[in-house]
Amino acid sequence: MRLAPLLLVAGCAAAPLLVPADLEGTSWVEFCPDPDIRTAFVRFEPGGVLAWSYAHPDSARADTVHSWAVRRDTLFVEWANGTAGTPYRPTSDPAVLEGPATFCPEGATLQRRR
Repeated sequence: MRLAPLLLVAGCAAAPLLVPADLEGTSWVEFCPDPDIRTAFVRFEPGGVLAWSYAHPDSARADTVHSWAVRRDTLFVEWANGTAGTPYRPTSDPAVLEGPATFCPEGATLQRRR
């Protein structure tokens, strides 16, 4: 009796889905490789409100001109009522998102702090 060869299929490491409720209250650091672009500390508040600071993560404050939203598998961070922004996509690391930013042509990285 001959046995059929064993076939193994390896699953692809899919990027995690972005869920707004999972992002609410989390803190991140936005990096751009351009040294002239400041590092921003952001926190995703409920209702799409973005708290931010250039100084320190604990000094992030919310205002009404910056926002965030998840559409499908993309996190949109918008600055100054949408005049600048980044559509962040998940990577294989759930603590890292990447995307092409308005003022960072090399692409920006968003890394989760907590």
